[in-house]
Amino acid sequence: MRREDVFRQIPWSITHCFIALGVIVLFRAVFYLLIKMGRSDSVYVSGVVLWMFMFGWMAIFPVWIARGKGILQKPNVGLVLKELGIAIPLVLFILIVEWLIVLILSNIPGAQDEISPTLSWIRDAPNYKRLYLLLIAMITFGPVAEELLFRGLLYNALRQWVAPLIAVFIQAMVFALVHYRCPDTKITSLLFVFAMGVVLASVYEWRKTLWSPIALHVLKNFAFAAPIIILIILNSHTPAKTWIEAEKPPGWLGIDFEGIEKQTTGEEQRLYAINTWGSRGLRMWKKELRALQAVCEWFPRDREACAQARVGIVTIYLYYLRDFRRAVVESDRILSEFGDQPEACAQALLRRGWSYYELGDRQMSRKSFQEIIDSYSSFEWVREAALEELKVLDDR
Repeated sequence: MRREDVFRQIPWSITHCFIALGVIVLFRAVFYLLIKMGRSDSVYVSGVVLWMFMFGWMAIFPVWIARGKGILQKPNVGLVLKELGIAIPLVLFILIVEWLIVLILSNIPGAQDEISPTLSWIRDAPNYKRLYLLLIAMITFGPVAEELLFRGLLYNALRQWVAPLIAVFIQAMVFALVHYRCPDTKITSLLFVFAMGVVLASVYEWRKTLWSPIALHVLKNFAFAAPIIILIILNSHTPAKTWIEAEKPPGWLGIDFEGIEKQTTGEEQRLYAINTWGSRGLRMWKKELRALQAVCEWFPRDREACAQARVGIVTIYLYYLRDFRRAVVESDRILSEFGDQPEACAQALLRRGWSYYELGDRQMSRKSFQEIIDSYSSFEWVREAALEELKVLDDR
């Protein structure tokens, strides 16, 4: 007969649960305040550090209680490998089920906006080297810490007071709420997390060892993080450090259009770049940038398509490669070369304002947004965005 899991032997109390979850609530409150402070690098670094401390608390508190009871054991390597082997087909089955659910929802009118993955900004692989630390933690320390707290402590505590089935659903609900990030998290994302919480607790109940949900959680996170790590490597780019450097194209850009198929019109060429390599395709931003360059190279007379392609290039520099100086330089080129395309000019000014904001130049940022209001107010969505950004600048 299998020996009872260490964490199931501990007489968990309500006090243990309140302390464990109360500290996490405090962490989440600080996270919320950081989000309200903006998108600066210092805020991002503070968020990552806080995130790591929260995982540290999730792991240390249950282990500290177990050690205090004198029942903490060294890991059994054979048991860990066995549970890892069992978890592999389980995680493959879970991924297939998730894929089928997303496929069904994506074909329901109006449901597409509700199925965006959690942490989709990570999936888009912006040029943040610090994301490596975040993603590595997601596939190593993070899932271990969450299993120690939610299944090791919370679920076992609930089992002492209510029926196991009720305990499964309560801990899954708390697990999902902890992953809620206001206001970005979609309801469907929370439901996926809730379902995963149910599965993890059920596997724990089945296997009678916490190593089983840990192995399953690690593999599930790895399935999410590994492709993103590959994307980050493929999208790796060193931003221009000076304005002189920003005037020159990056070394990887060149004029090589190998692998890019020529389309019939300039607009088709632009959409091909987006749908194949960009946000609607493989998310290979450097490849998309080259494909957008091909629009102006192959269809120079299609002024509208060329202008919008250049706006796309600015967007890639700004959001995904985080090369703010080159984003400003490319925006200025649009303004000087495509004065006959007012909508593209308005979009270029908007992105130039955001780029200057990221560079810390509030004066030039404000000037760009104000120029939109003064000269391009007929484009309502751009004008509204500029007004919103001016309000942000006034509040800081």
